[in-house]
Amino acid sequence: MSNTRTGQARMDVFRETCKSRGYRLTPQRMEVFREIDESDDHPSADIIFERVRNRVPSISLDTVYRILYWLEEVGLVGRVQIAGDRLRFDGNSADHHHFVCSKCGAIRDFASAEVDEVQLPDEVQSWGRIDVRHLQIRGVCLDCLGDTDD
Repeated sequence: MSNTRTGQARMDVFRETCKSRGYRLTPQRMEVFREIDESDDHPSADIIFERVRNRVPSISLDTVYRILYWLEEVGLVGRVQIAGDRLRFDGNSADHHHFVCSKCGAIRDFASAEVDEVQLPDEVQSWGRIDVRHLQIRGVCLDCLGDTDD
């Protein structure tokens, strides 16, 4: 997904972020970032660990978590929390929303100017400054709808 969505520019941002914050550009950081950036399935830390471990056998799950939390802190990845599911990570840094399949757990990104521009109730706006709008729609994906074991 990264090559069509973000390409080399996103890797350049990653490198510049490491440099500007005084972090070494280690193989572990590079591979964790590359994995999340190239994934469109919103993987958990465990899944990222398994995938990266194939390329960097010495990496630990703890290292993967630390890198993911740092990437989130500097704004290069986001997290997607689904009730009853493991924390999952999102390499798409553009404003977007999620469709979550309540049967298989698949998460799909979508952008919508209409959703982004919905007028919020005065009550919500009176609570404070709105920084991010994130809509999460839950349903059943087409793959699961086609499953005959319902």
